[in-house]
Amino acid sequence: MSNSTTPMRHDSHLFWKALVLPALLILAWSAADAAGLANRDLFVSPMEVLTAGVNGVLDGSLSGATAATLLRALSGWLIGATAGLVFGVLLGTSGLARGLFNPTVNSLRQIALFAWIPLLSAWLGNGETMKITLIALGAFFPMALGAQAGCQNVPDGWREVGRVLELSRRDTLRSIVLPAAMPSIVAGAELSLNVAWLGTFGAEYLIGTGYINGMGDGLGAYLAAAREYARMDQVLLGVLFLGLIGVTLDRLVIGFSRRAIPWHRH
Repeated sequence: MSNSTTPMRHDSHLFWKALVLPALLILAWSAADAAGLANRDLFVSPMEVLTAGVNGVLDGSLSGATAATLLRALSGWLIGATAGLVFGVLLGTSGLARGLFNPTVNSLRQIALFAWIPLLSAWLGNGETMKITLIALGAFFPMALGAQAGCQNVPDGWREVGRVLELSRRDTLRSIVLPAAMPSIVAGAELSLNVAWLGTFGAEYLIGTGYINGMGDGLGAYLAAAREYARMDQVLLGVLFLGLIGVTLDRLVIGFSRRAIPWHRH
């Protein structure tokens, strides 16, 4: 009982400690606003941001933008991470595949994600297909590299066990290689989700189209429209939402990894 509750207490303690800095920043922000030190053209009060959030939920602009962004981010991430996992396992288990694809993959992954936008726009236009493709591309490389590294770094002793047991290639992959590679795969999944989240915002902000009531097509477009209308309450609100959702997604991946690989320390 004590062993199971100790990690939970530790996590709870870390959670409350993590709230200290945000709370201090909000207090400083409120104090600066009350003292008239904040530039009203750049900063509004925390209460105005909170009011904008309540209004955004009630009129559907913020909740709709958030739902659109989450759906787009998770769709692109699932496509890119799945493809990256399969490709990474192939590279990590096949010397022939590494010889054929590694030089090209290593070259392509050096290209900044947003540098793909002009090319993808020319090929796919500026619609949903282009955005999902950009997000999936961002998620692909970290996942592929994590899976490849994990499969390549399986200890020789573990592989020897498979040979002694006369396991088939498929059984060796399923029973030995993939379990040993799981820490690297989970790390690749976490990084790929982070990149996909950044890619989602970039796609929406830079090529957002189809505004709904001026504030529609995802949080990136919400921020772009708020900037155009000089609504600093909505700009700050959008930034806060992006950060909170990003942290939440990251914590979900960490929670999943603790259950998928309980023997690995995080």
